[in-house]
Amino acid sequence: MAAKSLFVFATLCWALSSGYAQTPALDFSQARQLAHDRVDSIKVEAAETAKRESEAKSARSLHGPKIELDSKQIWGRKTLDYGTVNLGGLIPGLPLPPIDLYHEEDIGGPRAAINAQLPIYMGGAINAKVRAADEAVYESQARTQAQRDTVDTELAQKYFAVQLARSIERLQNEMLHQQELEVRKALRFEKTGTISKLERMAVEVNRDTAKRELLTAQTNRRVAESELAGLLREESVGELKNPLFVVTEDIGTLKSWQDKALGASPVLKSVVAQRRQAEQGVTAAKAAWHPQVYAFANYNMIKHYLTIPEPDWIAGIGLKFTLWDNKDRNASIAAANSLVTKAQAAHDEARNRIQTAVQTAYLKSNEAREAYRLTDSTLSLAKENLRLREKGFSEGLSTADEVNDARTKLLAAEIARRVAAYRFVVAWAMLNAACGDMNAFEQSVTRQTNIFEY
Repeated sequence: MAAKSLFVFATLCWALSSGYAQTPALDFSQARQLAHDRVDSIKVEAAETAKRESEAKSARSLHGPKIELDSKQIWGRKTLDYGTVNLGGLIPGLPLPPIDLYHEEDIGGPRAAINAQLPIYMGGAINAKVRAADEAVYESQARTQAQRDTVDTELAQKYFAVQLARSIERLQNEMLHQQELEVRKALRFEKTGTISKLERMAVEVNRDTAKRELLTAQTNRRVAESELAGLLREESVGELKNPLFVVTEDIGTLKSWQDKALGASPVLKSVVAQRRQAEQGVTAAKAAWHPQVYAFANYNMIKHYLTIPEPDWIAGIGLKFTLWDNKDRNASIAAANSLVTKAQAAHDEARNRIQTAVQTAYLKSNEAREAYRLTDSTLSLAKENLRLREKGFSEGLSTADEVNDARTKLLAAEIARRVAAYRFVVAWAMLNAACGDMNAFEQSVTRQTNIFEY
């Protein structure tokens, strides 16, 4: 009980001196939201999604009419010359002179007209463009989600790396505290002749070693805090609320995780959208071989300067078919089909990579859970060994080195336990991220059935 009280006191002093208890604790959910709001790579993908959404909205209006106001100033002249017409003999008894049918008119002046055109049938080109634009939105949304999952995985690694580093620092701090107590005890024993001067000096060497290990732990903690602060765009990191954990419930089979990943992975959704865009590209290329049907209308707003052939308004339906194009239409179709083949290959490759990633993360999660479970026996043995060595040292039956070795083994067992928990958290995050379900990971951070390591 005394050792436990000393540990609690030392931990409290460490927390107060480090400043962790001065600010509200940051839980993983809050850190995740901060990362989503601040990480630049997510902002880049979100901006790309907004751009593609606007482009898709613009493409959908291609089905509607196009209305233009055409205004211009014209300079020109129109000449009509039908030669000379002889009118004699047209009216009996009335002599008529020949008439020159010649007319010249200045047709200059302002023109203003409203032109409208409505596509009726474009061979499927418009539908293909609209669908491709929609698929581009789906692709970008999936890429944004994939980037969020990547950032979430990195956040989990850094958030819980801080918890691991702080936990190890507390253990090293307690180790130093115990070594200080051993030095005081050794000094008393030396005075009473229970141990030799050499034994007392060995205890002091062990104390100095503990100081060095604590300095290393403090550096590791500062590095971990700096990396997390950098990710969250914060100047420093205060207290973190969620400790390391290990899920004790059944995590399912590898096949169930792989099926989940193939159905929900944003990476796979992204490449599927790319393939669909390529398929729409084939449809658009084939549309070049189809006729185009459209309705049109024209209304001249300024009639004063109109010539006789120029109408006040006209409307009708047009048909256009390209007989010869300066671009090889068959080659365009072949190029579009090549993009489909490329997209399908990318899809197959993505499936393979996702299945491999899920398998790796699943195996590492199970291995880390088993490693954590196996630390129980090592920890129990190390505690009992230290108890016996400390008792033997007090009675002069154990040396200082034996006590230090027992304490070091206990410390190693404690650290191994926490490292196993950290390895599980990282693998668990990677497994959920590969399935596009980091919300499930977030929920598991505080699940009551877990084992938590403080």
